[in-house]
Parts: sequence; structure tokens; C-alpha cells
Amino acid sequence: MKTFFINFLLLFSVPYYIKAQKAPKVIFPKSTFDVVQAKRMISSDGKATLRGTVSRNSNYKVNVVELYPCTDYFYEWYELKKKDKKGKKHIYMSNEAYSYRILTKIQADGSFEFKGLNPGKYYINTLVYETKSGIGERQVGTETVTTKNGYGHLLSSYDRPIMEKYRFLYETVDRLESFTEISSEEQTVNVTL
Repeated sequence: MKTFFINFLLLFSVPYYIKAQKAPKVIFPKSTFDVVQAKRMISSDGKATLRGTVSRNSNYKVNVVELYPCTDYFYEWYELKKKDKKGKKHIYMSNEAYSYRILTKIQADGSFEFKGLNPGKYYINTLVYETKSGIGERQVGTETVTTKNGYGHLLSSYDRPIMEKYRFLYETVDRLESFTEISSEEQTVNVTL
């Protein structure tokens, strides 16, 4: 009977285990990427400039800012990312759409600049890595505590942990992002991330 019960559990639990081990779902936007619109927005013949500053001082590991032209395809991708709050899905752009982003370096003072843009809406983002410190406690030993009455008889005895405080470092990663619009030729737009 015991063997039957174990086999029964295995029979019904293995499919759930296999299902749980599947790779996360990969999702792409369903709309078609508008190459003509993206080329028009980021072609180098534009005269508009986007200047910005990263407001948080950090020891940048990835010291670049990404700029994406906001096409319908991009907006669909962005909405899919927003809906996946737990990050369980892999939501990607097509290679072609991803190739229409522009990267620029963040300077030592936190400033960055994109030149040669045309009017349109743009999305910019960067990742900020920061090293922070915290204080924790760890057990380094134990001590025995005894209680005796007035006659010297033992009333209680117990071990209590000896704790020591220590400092530790950890790293945080934050995505700083902004949508901005260039409304006319030769316009300079300032933005802060």
C-alpha cells in the first residue's frame, strides 16, 4: 500500500515539476517596426540636440545612456515591460528595432548629449549601480548563564549567543528613465534623469 501511494504521488507530481522547470516565456511586440519613422528621427542630418544630466552621483559600471525613437512598436514593447512587474517574462525587441537605439557616454560630471536628432518623441534610460553599506549581526560564540538562589543552589542554566556587529557592502541597480519630445528643428532640449 505504501509503495502504491508513493507511485501515485510521483505520477501526479512529476508533470508539475517538469512544467515548473520550463524556460520563461519570451515575448516580442506584435506590431510591425516602422523602419522609415525610426530612420527619420535619428538620422544624422537632424539639427536638434538632447542634453541631459544624471542626477544621482554614482560609480558607474555602465556609463552610457540609451536613446530610443518612440515608434508604435517601441510603445507596445514598453507597455509589455510595465505589465510584467515581477519580471517573470522575457520581453524583447526585434534585433532590427534594437539596432535603432543610440548610445552616448556619461561624462564624469554626470552630463550626456545626443546630437543630430529630428523632431519626435524619445525615450532615454540608464542603469545606475551604487555600492551601499549596511550593518548586520552575526553569532561569534555562546556563553552559559546560570542563576543561583541565596543558598547557592542552581535555579536555571542556559546558553545565550554572543553577537557581534559587522559592516557589509551591497550593490543596488536602478533604472533612471524619461520620455522627452523634440518639437522643432534646431531645438535643444534639456532633461534630467
